[in-house]
Amino acid sequence: MSYKVLAVILARGGSKGIPKKNIYKICGHPLLSYTIEAAKNSKYINKVVVSTDDKKIAKISKDYGAHVPFIRSKKLSGDKVPSVDALYDCVKRSEKYFKENFEYIIELPCVAPLRDSLDIDKALEKLFTRKYDSVISYVNTGEKHPIRLKRIKNNIVTNFCKEYPEPDIGSRRQDFERCYIRNGAIYSMTRKCILSYKSRNGKKSFPLIMDSKKSINIDEKFDLNLAELLIDNGYCNNQPKLIQKKKQEFRVGKNPNKKNILITAPVFFFKNHLSMLEKNFNCVYIEKPDKVKLIKKINNIHGWICHPSPEYLIDKKILSNSNCLEVIATPSTGMTHIDLDYCIKRKIKVLPITVSKKFEKIKASSEFTFLLCLLGFKNLIGALKHVRAGNWRNIENEIRGNEVIGKKVGIIGFGRIGKNLFKYFSSMGAEVNYYDIKNNVHPSKIKSKNQILKTSDLIVVCISYNKKNIDFVNKDFFSRMKKNSVFVNTSRGEVVDENALINALKTKKLKFALIDVIKNEQYLKTKKNKLLNYAKKNNNLLVSPHMAGLTEESEKKAFFISAENIISYFKK
Repeated sequence: MSYKVLAVILARGGSKGIPKKNIYKICGHPLLSYTIEAAKNSKYINKVVVSTDDKKIAKISKDYGAHVPFIRSKKLSGDKVPSVDALYDCVKRSEKYFKENFEYIIELPCVAPLRDSLDIDKALEKLFTRKYDSVISYVNTGEKHPIRLKRIKNNIVTNFCKEYPEPDIGSRRQDFERCYIRNGAIYSMTRKCILSYKSRNGKKSFPLIMDSKKSINIDEKFDLNLAELLIDNGYCNNQPKLIQKKKQEFRVGKNPNKKNILITAPVFFFKNHLSMLEKNFNCVYIEKPDKVKLIKKINNIHGWICHPSPEYLIDKKILSNSNCLEVIATPSTGMTHIDLDYCIKRKIKVLPITVSKKFEKIKASSEFTFLLCLLGFKNLIGALKHVRAGNWRNIENEIRGNEVIGKKVGIIGFGRIGKNLFKYFSSMGAEVNYYDIKNNVHPSKIKSKNQILKTSDLIVVCISYNKKNIDFVNKDFFSRMKKNSVFVNTSRGEVVDENALINALKTKKLKFALIDVIKNEQYLKTKKNKLLNYAKKNNNLLVSPHMAGLTEESEKKAFFISAENIISYFKK
């Protein structure tokens, strides 16, 4: 069953405690954007409206995907104006603007950035039962209980609440009767409640109890600092996203005798250098299309240069809508973002950049992998956190690292990246050995896998991904590694058993792990990843967002290899 739900965010420009509080930046985004994102992620909200008297707030709200159908009057924007009046006005004007009546209204104050869509949906679902006029969020007061409230007058301390006098011997939190306070995060109500009763509560209100971590209410600068600390450490489920107003989309060529090529790979920072494709094909360029848009655009496309790391799986839902697709060229070495089995079934050729020898010239992934390896020896990440906390060399025992010279480095997989790492580490005086089922470039350096695991201070995995390599790095692999060694993976997330890696970190088998890839990256929006969750709470795992090849130079090289692959395919 569907419901008509209007979300209202009241965000006036004036703020005495914290100037411009509603657009104060936390972790790079304005405060109100966290509430906009939470509302947008709700299963039930149809429209998100920001009511403001400030043009700058209005623009920022639109940039993050909210509607601002009007500017609030000065009369309803003063310090002493009851916020329920502004809410009433917003509902009335929004219904007139959208030309529809909403069944339910949910007010989401900007001051609660950690309240997320799950909390919003719980409140609305309770409201949908039609037993209540409103559902309002609360949080347990914890130690700030009425029994501990005091009145101080003329330096004399007395109990504030006669109903809850504190014993002379003091009080124990465990003995408190549970007590709650509105946390200012959610006020959901029926249309009748706000428009007929002009009330947030109505006659019958239900309390939604929220977690204390999500109940941060921004009132003073300390609250901002606390919210930023929590968000910075991964406790936010509504990371804001700027709306790209005009996603770049254009077409070059309409020759009926030429093949149609779709390009969704990032090319817009060098789009003036695409003549090699445009001479041979009709080209359709779309920047960061979502799955729905791809389904609409894939018809009548013969070849596709896809994004190397899309936020979705290129699967049957997309490809079944193509009537003439013959080839997909991916500007990447890995292909876990493509359903290869379905492509085989549909006889769609998939071409990674590894089909060309030119891919050997791309160094970005090798350089980044080397950087992660160095970070494994140098305690730089931990040191930077200590500096932010106000420390310096006073905590040197906690930030002391190791030299590379003389260390034993084990490379698993001796392809392009493995060979480059061999050169880099050898030049720094490390003892480098490798294991590869095929390669024997340096016979004296080849060791058995078990021997490398047993003796190496650092193990870096550079193997290619295929179904045989799923969970190649498993419990047995880690059990054979040298104690207190460092583990690095920039291959593919699928080659590592994530449970085994977490266990190796928890049991101190590994000193540190650094990874640039995780399993099922295309489903991060809907499924939480174990390694990301572990990294939020522990300091011995560093996860980077699959950025090893993310440089201007490498992306250009990879794209042009993919373009050549497409051209060669259709010339056959």
